[in-house]
Amino acid sequence: MYSLAIRSLMMPLLDRFAGFTLWREYKNMIQIEHSSLDELRKIQWLKLKGIVEHAYAKVPLYRDKFKRVGIVPDDIRHPSDLLHLPPTTKDEIMENFPDGITSDGENRSTWQYVATAGTTRRVMAIHDEHKRNVNWAAGLRDAKLAGNYNLGERWMQIPPHMCTNICGMNDQGPVESILSKKLFSLLLSKDFGNLRKYLYQQMYSRREKFYRRLTLPSFSSEGTNIAEEDLDNYLNQIRQYYPKVLIALPTYLYTFAKYIMTKQLQAPPVKVVKPIGGSATAEMVHVIKEGFQSEFFDSYGCSEMGWIACECPQHDGMHLFMDLYYLEICRDNKPVETGEVGRILVTDLSNRAMPFIRYDIGDVGKWREGSHDCGRNAPRLEVMGRIQDTLSNRKGQLFSSDDICNFFYQYSAVDNFQLIQKDLLKFDLLLVPKNGLNINSPSLIKDFQSFFEESCSLNVYIVKSIKPEEGGKFRFVKSKNYSGI
Repeated sequence: MYSLAIRSLMMPLLDRFAGFTLWREYKNMIQIEHSSLDELRKIQWLKLKGIVEHAYAKVPLYRDKFKRVGIVPDDIRHPSDLLHLPPTTKDEIMENFPDGITSDGENRSTWQYVATAGTTRRVMAIHDEHKRNVNWAAGLRDAKLAGNYNLGERWMQIPPHMCTNICGMNDQGPVESILSKKLFSLLLSKDFGNLRKYLYQQMYSRREKFYRRLTLPSFSSEGTNIAEEDLDNYLNQIRQYYPKVLIALPTYLYTFAKYIMTKQLQAPPVKVVKPIGGSATAEMVHVIKEGFQSEFFDSYGCSEMGWIACECPQHDGMHLFMDLYYLEICRDNKPVETGEVGRILVTDLSNRAMPFIRYDIGDVGKWREGSHDCGRNAPRLEVMGRIQDTLSNRKGQLFSSDDICNFFYQYSAVDNFQLIQKDLLKFDLLLVPKNGLNINSPSLIKDFQSFFEESCSLNVYIVKSIKPEEGGKFRFVKSKNYSGI
């Protein structure tokens, strides 16, 4: 009943009388999802052309980048012409933040600062009111398409730490009764501009209750070795809240699922589990589905931009939100063939306050081949981990963190691990064995050399836990030779 009231009454009223366009954006996005590929490409191209022209006219960094390569926006006649423009790196973003990377002449009163949790590097971004509405709508779109979640239904999240600023750094306005003297004063004075700002602020400060979202704290700094008492506490809170959707760091979901199966516990009443803040390998997904006895839907996004792609019920790659992003997969700044692994470069088609054009997001992935009959026609993406977690041997073969996780997790005695590359062919392996099981190190080393197709050195160290990084995320592979990808 609550969900129906929110969707049928509250959101349309806020859209009509307060200019709160989230619901309108969401409905348009859902309709676009079933457009033909040609229609999606037309929408994407018009937005891509517009954001490139805007960035050139308004943003110093991009104006300089165009001048350095001797082109102007009129030279971009096809998406492939963007290859002439060098990718935008995280170093460039932070070196030019804020004045060199933000738009001149915009209404800065609506801007909001956002920070990523950052596995290896924190990045600041700015969103204006339009971008925030698009982000919220895209989040609802993701939840609907990848899990059939409707606004107002209960969901729970356990992010890398209590606030990764998916919501923004300065997002908390004063929380007071919406039916306050200020509201009636604004209504009586017919000050609709400030009325809209007031309602927007109140909606934002109450989003946890409005979305019926419960956020639990992250795991402690002890890492993957979580006390059984703590695991029971998490699972009890999930059972008591009874969320339709549980969203958490993949390592958390994997840890819960293993504990449920090891202790032969009843699975919490969750219909859909989804990862946030990292990718889940095929082996992790299998364990999570078995432990929770629920459906698993993958999604892709980042704090700088928002939701970029999500799975459909076919579970065969994530469909790109083509109306919101233009995405490239490149190696040495050249597009890879379908099925080949490369760097992911993203152009945000909605953020005019702080444009991201050919942004090197720090991930590797590949395009999925073929199509399927799910009703959605956007191309499908497979994200395979962080660039800094990708290895390559002397033959130039790439091994993503997902590939490496799948290799180690195939061993029944391995609970968790961290592979650290010391030199091209020298590695340290921190290994957490499952309780009561022994690791056959010589056999494991031999198998890894065969997997890596190199006669490399692998030193194995038995440890109790894998520690999280400063931002709360986990790195299971630390590469030294990823720069050539």
